[in-house]
Amino acid sequence: MIHFSKNKEIHQPLPNGVTISGDTLTITKNTKLEDTLTIKVHNERVESLHIVFDNFSEAKVILEIIDSLESPANYQVSLENKTGSHVKFLLITEIKSKSSTLDFKSSSLNDSEMEFIGGFINDDLNAKLFLDLNGQGASLRVRTIAVSSKDHQQSLDVHMTHYAKNTSAEMTNIGIAGSNGIVKINGVGQIEAGMKGSSAFQTLKGVITNDLAQIDVNPILIIDEFDVKAGHAATVGKIEEDVLYYLMSRGLSLDEAQRLVINGYLRPVIDEIDDELIKENVIKLVNERI
Repeated sequence: MIHFSKNKEIHQPLPNGVTISGDTLTITKNTKLEDTLTIKVHNERVESLHIVFDNFSEAKVILEIIDSLESPANYQVSLENKTGSHVKFLLITEIKSKSSTLDFKSSSLNDSEMEFIGGFINDDLNAKLFLDLNGQGASLRVRTIAVSSKDHQQSLDVHMTHYAKNTSAEMTNIGIAGSNGIVKINGVGQIEAGMKGSSAFQTLKGVITNDLAQIDVNPILIIDEFDVKAGHAATVGKIEEDVLYYLMSRGLSLDEAQRLVINGYLRPVIDEIDDELIKENVIKLVNERI
């Protein structure tokens, strides 16, 4: 585990094959991390963090950002997935301050594979994710969940762009809103001209627990090439009444039934969290919001 601070001081020994220089953390060439690398940024206004997965490296990394400070925050995180790297990256954010921003960027080179999983449990955040496929054969899978409740407003833009041939990208974004919470999700899949053999698919889903909550999902495809595959789907609504009725017929209250269903949506994120303290905190926060 690494506690990252704004003065770049690291007090823990680093795993073999991991280096830090300034605001850049590198998993070196051919390194295969057997254990999950957890990075915690807690109430530290780290202006930027750059993570490099060097050629043919393999790693699973969890970045947890917790910020309970009152002033607006601006976080900038970038990933560089080099040739042949295999990356699973989890980003968990709990930012309490108002009018905060998160800018995330990644580049994926030849034959690299990245799975990005995001859990956004913030009060007032505008998050922009730009995930670029820059090398032939690169693949990307994105799964995000944003949860808002009383007086919370989150905006999430996820933009996957194909700048190389024979690249594949898939995203599933889920927004959940309770009380008078607001979640806005824009999912963009873009294939540039000449990027033959590429594919871009996306699914956006919004779930509200009452009539005061607001969900806005916008799937967008920008396709400038004919020899590709692409598609999108989007749904917004309350949890199906027959599902709730069935659970309530088994003795659950309405709140308990809703919580059970919504926790099911969270499983793809929760199941990937190896750190038990982070997992318990995420579950606690979500259940408080719904």
